[in-house]
Amino acid sequence: MKLNPETLEDTSVHYFVPAPRELQSMLYYPISIGYFDCKPCYAVQRNIHNSFLLMVMMAGTLGYQTRQQRGTLRVGQALLLDCSQPHSYQAQGKCSFTFIHFDGAQSREICEQINRSCGNCIRLTDSTRMHELVGELLSYMRDDRRVNEAQTSAMLYSILMTLLESSGVSGDGAIGNSIVDQAIGYIQTHLADPLTVETIASSVGYSPSYFSHVFQRETGLSPYRFVVKSRMDSAMQLLQTTRLSIQDIAFQVGFNSVANFCYAFRREKGLSPNECRKRPV
Repeated sequence: MKLNPETLEDTSVHYFVPAPRELQSMLYYPISIGYFDCKPCYAVQRNIHNSFLLMVMMAGTLGYQTRQQRGTLRVGQALLLDCSQPHSYQAQGKCSFTFIHFDGAQSREICEQINRSCGNCIRLTDSTRMHELVGELLSYMRDDRRVNEAQTSAMLYSILMTLLESSGVSGDGAIGNSIVDQAIGYIQTHLADPLTVETIASSVGYSPSYFSHVFQRETGLSPYRFVVKSRMDSAMQLLQTTRLSIQDIAFQVGFNSVANFCYAFRREKGLSPNECRKRPV
């Protein structure tokens, strides 16, 4: 699909998917899917569209508004909208996100349950897993494979179940207000910024020593190792699902040197950024 160069960078992609020929009420199916690398002027206002929309933030922030809620979508969060109701969203500076318009099976019941639990904006308990699932479906379309309706339904179902778990509806993924939850949220929304133990600990109101002890006990990783892993996981998803340059990706995940980024990426992932980009998702 040809995209508007006034609001979107040429790294953006958008694919439309044929609706299932049969069994629409039994299958989950994507209507369109893509990755948008937005300019600051990007904005959408929509009255009625026959689908649900899932947006997963990759970089920057996006303001949104529905009849019931308004807020800001940040990295580490997903936005779930019923497009049959009026809504709008707009970039707050440069930003990027992946998205899926979808419908079918129990889409409405699942979306309404999630919205009742936590509203339209969901903080992801495992953002890496969500990026992997959406990236897999996006790669499936990008490679121009013949659409297998049962397979795409299963992939979309996995995405919705991961979202349902993050919303706390299933119980196991309930999001509390613990020090670690708050710290992870801060890290995921500030990957491009300098992140030290002191700044992260300050964001949750605890001393660096106490915070480090609690964080490692709960996650099994030191704050430093968690930041490195989060940056490299985010970089891997950007490499495999977008056409952003390696320099742009390096800056988005907090590096001011491409050479340092490439060295850190190879040390963490065992391959270079270029090798990662060429590797199938």
